Amino acid sequence: MTLLFMATMLAHLLAIISIKHFKSSQLLLLIASALQTIVCGQVILSESGWMFNAQNACLIVSWVSNIIVLISGFRLFVLRLLIHLIAIAVLLWIYFLPITSSPHPYEWTLDIHILFSILAYSLLFVSSIVSISLGYQIHKMKKNVFISQSMTINSLLKNEEKLFKLIVCGWLFLTCGLLTGIMFVNGFLAQGIGHKVIFSFLAWILFAVLIFGRLTKGWRGKTAIRLNLIAMSLLMLGFVGSYVVLDYVI
Repeated sequence: MTLLFMATMLAHLLAIISIKHFKSSQLLLLIASALQTIVCGQVILSESGWMFNAQNACLIVSWVSNIIVLISGFRLFVLRLLIHLIAIAVLLWIYFLPITSSPHPYEWTLDIHILFSILAYSLLFVSSIVSISLGYQIHKMKKNVFISQSMTINSLLKNEEKLFKLIVCGWLFLTCGLLTGIMFVNGFLAQGIGHKVIFSFLAWILFAVLIFGRLTKGWRGKTAIRLNLIAMSLLMLGFVGSYVVLDYVI
């Protein structure tokens, strides 16, 4: 297990070192994601059920986020740097400060709810990092600071289109996650995580407003970035915050 953790972190570290060489960095991200897949299986899954806590939630969101970035082919420096740093931080957290938790038996209704939720959080998490990256790019372009040949108006517009596709897909999965939670999870608001549902619903509203504003008024730039980050902050407060409270406080 130690070797697996070390190999995964090394792959992420090498990807950071070669980040300016897109093809090499992309290959290393693929290797790191494959290794992180094994880590997720070893840490989260067992014969008696799956183990879900704050650490494992962050681990699996990091893993899915890696895959999203791989598929989308983003070349944004800040985005690619942050997903590797976050993955390394999560792996170190799990390795040095492991949390013991009891496995939850497999149950298809609850598993569907968790699947939709993980996909939603991962897509919207990547969208928030893309927003930070685009905000940085806009700031530099307004100052007429040359960063790289790939950071042009055309690349900005293309990445912005990808950003809103991520937001729409994430919002749809979040909708499915909330609906399946209401339908399938007994006591959805009464399991000590009612604040998670409230924060998630508030984030759902803000993402809906952002999507509506984009479609009807063409919202972009700072307005879209700020609203996206506010909505994601609420979502993360509910998602990670609830697990942190359950694991470290209660």
